[in-house]
Amino acid sequence: MALQSPRIVAESIDATRFPSLAGLYQVRGVPRIVFNQHLAVEGAVPEATFLQQLLRATSQ
Repeated sequence: MALQSPRIVAESIDATRFPSLAGLYQVRGVPRIVFNQHLAVEGAVPEATFLQQLLRATSQ
């Protein structure tokens, strides 16, 4: 989605190299996707669930 829209920014962070960020975002498993620094999804989720969470995060 980030490749298709300039309004979406995506970053990948190695939790083992940046333990302070892993702690900040409460990473307990991978992948952990954090939307707008407050809403998160952990683990592999279906595309529909991912999209639903993305829309939920952008409406707040």
